[in-house]
Amino acid sequence: MKHFLVFILILASNAIFACGFYPYGEDVRFSFFNPENFNYYWYSGFDYSSDSFGPNQKFADGIIKMDANEKLWMQYCRNKVSLESIKEVLFDFTLEDIADKSTNEMLRYLYKIKDIDAVNYLKFAKKCEVFNIFNENLWEHNPASLKVENRTKCIDEAILVSNSIKNKNLKQRYTFLAIRLAYYNGDFPKIRTLYTKVFETQKQDNILKYWSLYFRTFAEPNKAAASFYASQVFANAPDKRFVVSSAFNSQIPIEAVLKYAKTNKEKANVYLLGGIKKADRSLNYLKQVYKYNPELDGLSFLLLREVNKIEDWVFTPYYSLFNPSIVSYDENEKNSVKEIMKRVERDRIYAGEVLDFIKNLNLKKVQNPIFWKTCKAYLSFVTKDNQGCLNQISQLEKNIPKKDSLYNQIEIIKALALTANQKNEKAVILNDVKPILLKNKNHKKFLFAIGRELEFKGNRIDASFLYSKLEENPDNYNYYNFAYWKSSKAKVGYYTDYYSDYFTYINVFYSPEQVQTIIDETLKSEKDSDKFSAWKHSFIKKEIPRLYDLIGTKYIRQNKLEQALFYFEKNDNKSYREINYSDCLWEKENCDYRLKDPFLVLKYTPEFVVQKKIFRFDKYAITQKLILYLKQASNPVEKNKDYYNFLVANCYYNMSIYGSLWQMRRYGQGETTDIRDFPIEDNNEYYECNLAKKYYTQAYKNAKTAKFKALCLSMMARCEANKLAHKYPDDYNNPKKNYETFLWNKNRYYKDLELNYEYDYERLAFGCNAFEDYFKARR
Repeated sequence: MKHFLVFILILASNAIFACGFYPYGEDVRFSFFNPENFNYYWYSGFDYSSDSFGPNQKFADGIIKMDANEKLWMQYCRNKVSLESIKEVLFDFTLEDIADKSTNEMLRYLYKIKDIDAVNYLKFAKKCEVFNIFNENLWEHNPASLKVENRTKCIDEAILVSNSIKNKNLKQRYTFLAIRLAYYNGDFPKIRTLYTKVFETQKQDNILKYWSLYFRTFAEPNKAAASFYASQVFANAPDKRFVVSSAFNSQIPIEAVLKYAKTNKEKANVYLLGGIKKADRSLNYLKQVYKYNPELDGLSFLLLREVNKIEDWVFTPYYSLFNPSIVSYDENEKNSVKEIMKRVERDRIYAGEVLDFIKNLNLKKVQNPIFWKTCKAYLSFVTKDNQGCLNQISQLEKNIPKKDSLYNQIEIIKALALTANQKNEKAVILNDVKPILLKNKNHKKFLFAIGRELEFKGNRIDASFLYSKLEENPDNYNYYNFAYWKSSKAKVGYYTDYYSDYFTYINVFYSPEQVQTIIDETLKSEKDSDKFSAWKHSFIKKEIPRLYDLIGTKYIRQNKLEQALFYFEKNDNKSYREINYSDCLWEKENCDYRLKDPFLVLKYTPEFVVQKKIFRFDKYAITQKLILYLKQASNPVEKNKDYYNFLVANCYYNMSIYGSLWQMRRYGQGETTDIRDFPIEDNNEYYECNLAKKYYTQAYKNAKTAKFKALCLSMMARCEANKLAHKYPDDYNNPKKNYETFLWNKNRYYKDLELNYEYDYERLAFGCNAFEDYFKARR
């Protein structure tokens, strides 16, 4: 008994999880408000994302033409030299290249006006470059102590020149070099002394001050003060933002950091970095930045982050039933659909609070009013004020050029609002939405969201066509552009509980009639010539044979065999109705992917009757034969009712997860695949073999010999074991003690077999080799 039950339990366990891909983080995040449309490139390393903050990579593409240091040198040279010549000296030249015979425009200018102090500074800066690293042996074989010694000499020289030179700009530059070298020397007291002496009382700020404050930040032992310095560097030295942000300690009360701020702008800078580092709601930080410095570009970026947070909190669960991207897997396991949607509504209310903040401020004061108006429109959609959103977009369309990427941004919002603004059961893909879909046909999550809005409104047919477009033009290198979603009808938290393609989804949730409607519309579209219709139906046109097979399979699940036969026959592409997966059930030699007769052979059981021929079955042939045997089994004058009922039962058993014909009911899920608790209508049948038990029972009632009755009863017991294992799973969430004994005690058929067929019990309950003998003993 134990060995046989263990075998059944291994097959039936729904707690088996396979190692593999499961979407999370940016994979599942729904975002329709693209930061790249708003040009906050200096902040882009801090775009809202489930990934960690990262250094900005956009500058390498030439988006930022001139940084603050280059601008300072341009001013120093009175705008009489080219930017390229400045870049060449700063980034390409070596110490030896800085000479009076150089053809470089910047150097020629400095020599021409006899600014030897500036030339000497450039030479000194080049000499110091080699020391701006940690733990490197600067000279080939010299010890690290010599590195510190040589660096110290440079520090002393820089301080000496800084104290004596009259040129204020060069004085600051020498001091900055001394501070930077002191940082790599680990001399934090010297950093503090130099910064206080030269930069702290400086009235006119420039990049040199904030570069120096960058090192001063890491030399500050007081964490609140260091956080304050970090916020000022962050606001004023864009190239230092990524690293200096780590010096801002979010665990320190913001009030303790604000004590160091002397001006409103400094207070705004503190709230800006504090808000950027908050992963939760930051509306109060937005309000404070606006209060102290409404013109700060960081204020707009902080709003952008907040909007990106809100859309993740709302739309990721609303459209996909996944938790927002920044959430732990354990939390995802615990949340029910009801809890998830309650949180969505709370986050919509918060979106309304942010929207009210925007409505009540003076947009003339902010750095980018168009951006704020766009946020206003989008948040109106988030709060389900679809008409309000559309009214605002109509005004924005008048002020944004159609070639601007921002125009496409508001079109995406417009398409979502237009679709969501329709009445239930009357929603369609509107004419105004069609060109937007075509324009954004590679934006998979946008296509899915429009489909989801249609589905929520009752239009599942158009939704299915949009879902089918997810499979076109696959971007194998950008998993963030895929759409992954769950269903409220399935258990949340299962490892294989999500969908990523249209077929798997309609396979589970669409009725045969709805699939037929999809086919009908696709076939009618052959006469359509408009661009959108051609695009909409292009993928499904190739899927018609597969969909016919799906309808037949759905009717098999409903046990409507005549309808299933009709659709299997209708399918001209026979490859879809073939039973392609097979291990030939038992004997594997000369298999050639051909099935032995599933009416006479059970998986892991020798054939009951030796077959003279190995058949090549498909779904049509099996269904046809099953219908024939059912008619014979129900014929009142049939003498072999026990025989035909037994064959029918075998077929139904093979159509369960325990048999060889699971493809009659499922796609891509055989015995080696994790059991998915899909809400498919025949789920109980698939795992419990109820129909098989029904016809084994009929065979038992019509059996003429004790041995054949014993065989029928043993198969009834096997079906009951499957049912009990499915009904009372021993999964990791609800482990059961003495599980085998628990199931055995509930299985009355094994008890009947043991009580009434004591001699046959051992052979039939604990083995399979005797089945042939018992089947032959039918007469």
